[in-house]
Amino acid sequence: MRLPLCLLLGLLCAGCETVPGTGRSQINFVSNSEVASMAAGEFAKMKKLPNDPRLAQVRRVGLSIVAAARKEDRAGVLPPAAQWQFAVIDDKSPNAFAMPGGKIGFNVGMFPYAPTDDDIAVILGHEVSHVLCQHSSERISQGLLVQMGAVAVDEATKNKSAQTRQAWMAGFGLGSQFGVLLPFSRSHESEADHLGLIFMARAGYNPEAAPAFWQRFSKAGGNKPAEFLSTHPADETRVRQLRQWMPEAKAQAPRQP
Repeated sequence: MRLPLCLLLGLLCAGCETVPGTGRSQINFVSNSEVASMAAGEFAKMKKLPNDPRLAQVRRVGLSIVAAARKEDRAGVLPPAAQWQFAVIDDKSPNAFAMPGGKIGFNVGMFPYAPTDDDIAVILGHEVSHVLCQHSSERISQGLLVQMGAVAVDEATKNKSAQTRQAWMAGFGLGSQFGVLLPFSRSHESEADHLGLIFMARAGYNPEAAPAFWQRFSKAGGNKPAEFLSTHPADETRVRQLRQWMPEAKAQAPRQP
């Protein structure tokens, strides 16, 4: 058991970073370039609509959000404006994304929920914040740590009965899922909501559009699991938090002449 524990402690020490904009400490030992390379491969496979007239709107709003977010980016995680790629994706599911390495996709199925620039800014502010905070790398790192923890539990119980080992592994799996992975996933979503609200306000969009958008979008998914079983905060939690952060976001808005 000593070797996995030593490796675990070493990774924890080596991978400790600070999230820009919030100051939260995160464990991250997967390089952004590695994740960007994987993302580029996935982005290349997607069916894009280069002649969709709404692409120019997504690009214009997206670049203004990126410019606002780059003011927090002391580590150089976000590429400069000229390197970002934008696409309207031929997919009817209501989704949008920003990928490490500077790639943004907006599904055609999301446009009915985002008729205005402000709505698009809500979505892209959230997605660009995920990239800035390196949430993808952090989730991969957490998954690797959980795998190493499972190895350590297996080693520690190797002299126990098969039934005891199975019980320990089941307990570790449940504890990891509900005590670590899901709570961190929800915290990532809240962090992206928080920073996204600030970035859209900083870029000149109306942050009041954010709670209205999420209230409207909450009706798109049908029945949802209880919050502690979900990767995302409950809709009511999300809207409440956005309203709590609203004064901070509005203070970031450009001053009117």
